[in-house]
Amino acid sequence: MICSLAKSMPRYSVLGHLDDVHQALLITRPALQHLGRHRQSTPWATEAGGQLFGTINAAQVCVIEASGPYAGDERSRYRYRSNPAAAQRAIDDRHGKGLLYLGEWHTHAEDHPSASDLDDDAMDRLISSSQLNSDSLLMMIVGRARGAAGLAVWCVSGKNMRQWSLSESSESILVSK
Repeated sequence: MICSLAKSMPRYSVLGHLDDVHQALLITRPALQHLGRHRQSTPWATEAGGQLFGTINAAQVCVIEASGPYAGDERSRYRYRSNPAAAQRAIDDRHGKGLLYLGEWHTHAEDHPSASDLDDDAMDRLISSSQLNSDSLLMMIVGRARGAAGLAVWCVSGKNMRQWSLSESSESILVSK
């Protein structure tokens, strides 16, 4: 697997595959560490979320970094909405560093997360109201379970949502620019 940064990624990442698609998904350790810090592991924890950034080439979509949550986000036990101004600042900042906006992430208070109707509606609104570099976005939900078992990722394009099959990798991954 090749991501578009010039260094070797630390061990442990999550790999994803879609049926009938040759492009793979790679979620790097730094992104996973950020997401893991916001897991809803206590009964009073509220949902958290933010944006996903990385690179895309013919072989793979590589999630290198995750941002958020932000001051001013709307957060409750079962609902999350990013502060739009803070999210746009994160997108602009990462764009200046050569990273693409790949999509959104948020947490759920369940071990093995699934998308709700609110999640589907939010992604539909986001795609229809945004200027994007591609015709699809990632939607990632972080559950309470650790590793790939606690993640769910979809490729969202208009009304079409396809879920990635995820697995863990403990191999060192070479990344190049």
